[in-house]
Amino acid sequence: MLSVLLARARQNGTDGWESWDDAPDTPRVNGTPAATAAAVDDWRGDVQSLAASLRVGQSSFGSSDGSDWDSYYDEEKERCFLVGVQLKQQRSKHGYGVQESIEELGRLADTAGLEVVGSTYQMLDEVNPRTYIGSGKVQEIMSAVANTGATTVIFDDELSPGQLRNLEKALGESVRLCDRTALILDIFSQRAATREGKLQVELAQSEYQLPRLTRMWTHLERQSGSGQVKGMGEKQIEVDRRLLKGRMARLRRDIEEVRTHRRTYRDRRAAAPIPVVALVGYTNAGKSTLLNTLTNAGVLAEDKLFATLDPTTRRVELAGGKAVLFTDTVGFIQKLPTQLVAAFRATLEEIQDASLLLHVVDVSHPNAPAQIDAVNRVLEELGVQNIPTLNVWNKVDACADPAVIRAVAARREQTVCISGLTGEGLEELLEKVSGKLQDSMVSVHVLVPYSQGELVDEIHRTGVVASAEFGGTGVELRAHVPLSLAQRLQPLRAQTAAAAEAAAANGAADDDEDEESLLDDGWSEEELALLEEEEAAAAAAAAGER
Repeated sequence: MLSVLLARARQNGTDGWESWDDAPDTPRVNGTPAATAAAVDDWRGDVQSLAASLRVGQSSFGSSDGSDWDSYYDEEKERCFLVGVQLKQQRSKHGYGVQESIEELGRLADTAGLEVVGSTYQMLDEVNPRTYIGSGKVQEIMSAVANTGATTVIFDDELSPGQLRNLEKALGESVRLCDRTALILDIFSQRAATREGKLQVELAQSEYQLPRLTRMWTHLERQSGSGQVKGMGEKQIEVDRRLLKGRMARLRRDIEEVRTHRRTYRDRRAAAPIPVVALVGYTNAGKSTLLNTLTNAGVLAEDKLFATLDPTTRRVELAGGKAVLFTDTVGFIQKLPTQLVAAFRATLEEIQDASLLLHVVDVSHPNAPAQIDAVNRVLEELGVQNIPTLNVWNKVDACADPAVIRAVAARREQTVCISGLTGEGLEELLEKVSGKLQDSMVSVHVLVPYSQGELVDEIHRTGVVASAEFGGTGVELRAHVPLSLAQRLQPLRAQTAAAAEAAAANGAADDDEDEESLLDDGWSEEELALLEEEEAAAAAAAAGER
């Protein structure tokens, strides 16, 4: 975040600049910062590149290749102190409270490269609107910071701009403040590897940063206090806010382009009736390890939170040679920032096109029930709670008594115990996936003539409709429907596919351009080749039927 960048620049003495006016190489017109979007955007790009090299947990500027960071981490990590609040009415039915939440916050801090040196929490009826915590707890934190040498204080909940400002005044400028949302956004920024992922993270960071821009300009208040200085400060904030809003608008347009590309290829995939199985679950539940074991996908899998941000799709053959597509998705977490859910909607739409969800659970985790609830809440927010789901209890080999866990799972029809690491239970998992898919729903994209309105009613009644558009000849629907209904809709889907093929024949160059765009957006060559194989298989099957 830019405010963090400026704070670090001040702390590290980099030319002493505290605002856009003071920053080096600022574009200027007649001695003042240029207000044109192009000039400022060019300079902002340089600042954003610099910001990308700054991470929570790194307190000095590093080399471009990251080697300085490696040596820094070997010497000493930045120390942080954690703060949580437990509202009396918030403790969950599974016993997930402030202590468990702070423990998870500590794992997030470790993922970001920080060393946790202490923590505290407070039980409150309601939060303090000025400082979030009570004045006595603020004094306690000041003493803890002095005793532990912590340079960063991280709050377990999102703080308002006013609370951040008041806490900064109380704790002093030498202590950096961060909340859970900012920490998660920073981790996502570090982990984003594709153009799509980077766009989504930048949008989420911008949405978080927008109401906090005034923090960048508080130094003006300490100057002479003249009306002229105050007016200049207010004007600069307004300019910066307008530029940031413009940047957010462009990011949304870029993300919408990515979303359109994904939708185009999902439509092509839907024309080949191959079921999609989406892996969902809490972060670090073992989804990527499971996908790697099933398919040798080579997806990054490590004991860190949010190791996977970008969806990966691989083909798996079930018994009898039936092909299905397995898609790995970003993990969820307690208190997942709403900015991330909104920004990553283009990626999470991969879940909406699934015929079956595999809810992967780290059954060895002491807070597994609360993690299940957190995932279910996000799935409900995405509107996919009605897609058939199979519960996959992973890491059974890490449980204190695996036999008891297996016995409990055996009594549940929709649950299977596995170890994605050792491969235990994978054969049973694939058998259950095959069985679920027989009665499962598949994604369809059809054009139903107005003369067959009863089919539209049936699709709404038995399926999950993602979109419906009324055209000149009928209703164009994207929906999940039972396999039996999908087979009856095949002729109508063929009409849509035929129209798409005709358009592709007239615009092969555009199609090649789309594929290049998908490669830029993070699709791998293997995924595109897989899609082409599916289309060829579907065309061959259609030719055989004719």
